[in-house]
Amino acid sequence: MLSLFDDQLFMINKLSACVLGSSSSGNSTVIWNEKSSILIDCGLGPVYITEQLRELGLRIQDLDGVFITHIHSDHVNEATVRNLHKHCIPLYCPSPIEVHLLKKYRSIADAKKEQFLNVIHKSDVELDTLTIRAFEVPHDSDGGCFGYNVFGDLNGKTKKISVSTDMAEVTESALEHIADSDIIVIESNYDVEMLERSGRPKWLKDRIRVGGHLSNDQCAESILQIMNRSQVLPQMMALAHVSKQCNTNALAYDCTVSAMDKHGMSQTTVCETYPQKPSRTMSIS
Repeated sequence: MLSLFDDQLFMINKLSACVLGSSSSGNSTVIWNEKSSILIDCGLGPVYITEQLRELGLRIQDLDGVFITHIHSDHVNEATVRNLHKHCIPLYCPSPIEVHLLKKYRSIADAKKEQFLNVIHKSDVELDTLTIRAFEVPHDSDGGCFGYNVFGDLNGKTKKISVSTDMAEVTESALEHIADSDIIVIESNYDVEMLERSGRPKWLKDRIRVGGHLSNDQCAESILQIMNRSQVLPQMMALAHVSKQCNTNALAYDCTVSAMDKHGMSQTTVCETYPQKPSRTMSIS
């Protein structure tokens, strides 16, 4: 809980998200309001995360929880887990990935022993003023992969942020979970032509295309599908996990914005993300 706001009658008037960093080198997104803050994934180093939180006026020791999407090392940094453990910050993971996290990361096993690892089964997680819901998405990771909805009350109205930085395709279930979000963080990983020309081995190209990630075109099409089934259109959207070798922010941005403009959906602000630099702060007020 954020220590500056202890008055229970304090009115929440802003819900914000910032992608602290997103790439194959590390991923972490912070979501917060005046009373609560959480991380989705902790794949960046502890010094970097602490510094970026400080720039946003937040403190790592005040996090209400950290939610893990899957076991890949760009989403779980052992040094960061140990730092979170030192500050007694609880970790949360969906039940299918628990055993794989414990097997792969000693820091997670230590957190489990001291009861700082919480397993999400089917119910939502209530953390002070935020409600967090996990939903499954396809991605080639042991135990599966999950996105998250984060719900917050803004003066009597429920607002929704959805984060899914890794998914091979957007399933019907994922579309339903992401629909009606006020802020969306979704991956736009690769440009089809750049991947083909990249010189990567065929098995890796196939893995990226089939079981791994969304292309720019797939991301843009998915966004249109999400908007078409939404009563509430997103105010802001961040394109995450942009490949450093097989994509550029400009290509990802142009693909999504062009598709939205073509279908008369240009009211949503589209933001870029970076490997070692935070995105712009996306706020609902």
